[in-house]
Amino acid sequence: MNIDVKPAAAAELKKVEYKENEGVRIESIFIGSCSIASEYHLKIDQKKDNDDLFIVDDIPLLVSKESQENLHESISLDFNPAMGYKLTSAEETYRYNLKLERA
Repeated sequence: MNIDVKPAAAAELKKVEYKENEGVRIESIFIGSCSIASEYHLKIDQKKDNDDLFIVDDIPLLVSKESQENLHESISLDFNPAMGYKLTSAEETYRYNLKLERA
C-alpha cells in the first residue's frame, strides 16, 4: 500500500503528540446493506497485531489488513481547515470532512 500525505495534512498530523506504539489509524469498515458501502474513520490509536505501520513524512500511519482490502493500492490524505481531512485514491473519493479523534 502507498499512502501520500499531502503537505496540509502532514502539517496538521505533525501537531499531534503520539505515544509509544501509537499512530493515525486509517480505517475502512465494510458495512453490509442493500448496496456496497464502507465507512471511513481517522483516529489516533494503538498498533494492533493485524495492522501494518507506514511511516510517511515522520507520521506513523496504521492500516489494518481488513481496511487494506477495502482501499485501493494508492491512497491520499489531505486537509482543509474548513472541510477537515479528505481520503481519496485516483479511482474515488472515499470521504470528505473526516475528523481526527483519539480512540
